[in-house]
Amino acid sequence: MYQLEASEIIQKQNSDQNLSQILHKNITKQETDDIKKIDEALAKQKEDDKWDKLLKDTLYLQVFMLGTLGVLYLMPSSVTNWDKEDISLGDQWLEHVKAGPVWDEDDFFINYIGHPVSGAWYYMIAREDGFGVWGSFAYSAFLSTFFWEYGYEAFAEIPSTQDLIFTPTLGSLMGEGFWILQSNLDKNGGKVWGSKVLGNISYFLLNPIKRITDGISSLFGTTASIHSANFHPQALLHLNPLIKSKITLPSQYGVMLDIRY
Repeated sequence: MYQLEASEIIQKQNSDQNLSQILHKNITKQETDDIKKIDEALAKQKEDDKWDKLLKDTLYLQVFMLGTLGVLYLMPSSVTNWDKEDISLGDQWLEHVKAGPVWDEDDFFINYIGHPVSGAWYYMIAREDGFGVWGSFAYSAFLSTFFWEYGYEAFAEIPSTQDLIFTPTLGSLMGEGFWILQSNLDKNGGKVWGSKVLGNISYFLLNPIKRITDGISSLFGTTASIHSANFHPQALLHLNPLIKSKITLPSQYGVMLDIRY
């Protein structure tokens, strides 16, 4: 009986192999090209999706950064080294940007733990949106440099040399460690020691900014996308009654930011 079953299995395998060869031979060049185009379209859609996600998260991240700035403003000057009397929205920012970067005198915890943890969370946003190691590192460096050091924080102090260096570098190393931990958590069904609650807490601690931005997006039902577009200025000429004759203007190409809520 066992020999018969083994013989049937071998025959079935041979039959499946022959069927695969027949199907492969019957696929025409046109069908192969169509399959290739579909694969390329899916790859492009995946690439576009990750940029749309990153754009949306970056927009919502501004809420988190402004909130962080407010918390730091309320903290004692002995902790932040901010002179609150000098904080302004105008000339002070420009003076700080021109004067930096400088080697600051912040506490060890702030410079070498607090800022790198922020860099790790920035890194995790890009990682979770589909970017690789180097793309996520570049995103962490971009946010920490232009949005924070030379952006919001420059209203209060001169950009810091340590923060510009260690936030994205140490932050990305920490962030990749967070990513590995989160991947292991995914493989474990989102549970820690068999607990879904502990798993959800772990997800939040590993990437709190992403959890917050996702929550804001769900709350307001907002979507954001960025894509290339072909603009036709002549199509808008009818809006100006002073233009008597139709003027043919060349098409222009650019980037369109589409935010819907």
